[in-house]
Amino acid sequence: MANDDGMSPEVQRVIQEAQAMMTDEVMEETLRSKAGVDPSHLATLLDLVAIGITNGAWRNSCIENWHAEGRLSDGDMMRINSYTTDAVRRRLKGWCIESGIISASSSALEGTDMEDMDVLVGRIFRWLTNAERRLPTGMTLGELARSREDLEEYEDHADRALSSFTGQMEDKGVRFGLLRTACHGALACSQWWAHPTWPDRVERFIRVLDDATEPHWGSNGERRERLGVEPHSVADRDILRSTLLESPWKLDATAAEWTVDAGIGYLTPETGLSAATASDQK
Repeated sequence: MANDDGMSPEVQRVIQEAQAMMTDEVMEETLRSKAGVDPSHLATLLDLVAIGITNGAWRNSCIENWHAEGRLSDGDMMRINSYTTDAVRRRLKGWCIESGIISASSSALEGTDMEDMDVLVGRIFRWLTNAERRLPTGMTLGELARSREDLEEYEDHADRALSSFTGQMEDKGVRFGLLRTACHGALACSQWWAHPTWPDRVERFIRVLDDATEPHWGSNGERRERLGVEPHSVADRDILRSTLLESPWKLDATAAEWTVDAGIGYLTPETGLSAATASDQK
């Protein structure tokens, strides 16, 4: 006989057993073995949490549909995703300071209670859904949404995503929830700005721009030729490098689009052309 959720007792048991296996230690080992990340380092953990929150509460929503409809270009998505990640990260770090978490170790999170977390999540939700906030593209969120109905659709998604973020902490603690969200950021968004691999990705990207024989451009350099003339803001490699490393959202629209088209999302320091899709960076 099924329960009120429509699940049989056997299915419910399997789910409960799977959930019981998810512990702080499992999440930590996942970060170490699958992402090469030290989960004890608080700053790195917060970077990945910011990516995970942004991917879940922003990108993987109707925003992606609006992108597909042409409201946002690929370059726009890169700029807005990095900008949003930075905003979430700044709120995470500010919340840590307010909560007295000043240690470099993520173990300092263990004493955090849900009341403190609710304060943080409320701030993130209000910022994400503020119709008047201006995006790096110049338009406001409300202008991007175009209608009250579309804006409400996004608000509903952000509310569900952030409620899920806090809900996973209620039984297993705040640090577990942050570790799990960090795993999301580390594994699902390895091409994003603020990921630990991003600096190496940028350095490789800068190098291949001036090497037409790189396999990244195809056997005869055809991908490089198809890109056409570089925007002026891309031609200065030092400025491009520093902008990509520190604040990709400050790229102008043409440079951002050219950078995505040039395949920065495909590059990895080790193998050049990754099997991952460029859409993960957008």
